[in-house]
Amino acid sequence: MAIKIVMIIFILLLLLTSWYMWHRRNGHFLIYDIGGDPRLSNILKWTSVALLAESILGIILLFMGNKYLNLITLFLASLTILAFGLSITQNKE
Repeated sequence: MAIKIVMIIFILLLLLTSWYMWHRRNGHFLIYDIGGDPRLSNILKWTSVALLAESILGIILLFMGNKYLNLITLFLASLTILAFGLSITQNKE
């Protein structure tokens, strides 16, 4: 039961992060001015969509009964955030 509660909190945080990224895709995101760089706006948009899809998948997997299926949600979300972090910090060449 404790795993389900922690996963629900994690999925809610994914949804909150997805919502925040979606609403900041044309303005300011942390220290970045997204409005002047369409590349960053695109990165935020697709990361937000990916996190939303992973949240929906996480909700489905949460109620399937096998607690090890929750690792799929954790793994996908971690990879998405890693890719986002690496892509947003790349130097422009």
